[in-house]
Amino acid sequence: MFKTLGIAVGLYAAYAAATGSVYAKSGAWGRSITRAASPRRFWTVIAIYAGVSIALLTIF
Repeated sequence: MFKTLGIAVGLYAAYAAATGSVYAKSGAWGRSITRAASPRRFWTVIAIYAGVSIALLTIF
């Protein structure tokens, strides 16, 4: 189960990096972050999603 979630999160991170738009939870809701509008925040979210993916694939 966790391996499947890890693969899904990794695929989403790769897709978001390729398209330049990622959805991130922020407070009670979430928001879409684009690479053009906020590159540092965008790559931070991509790195977090990649880390979660690796953790799901290796730790759990």
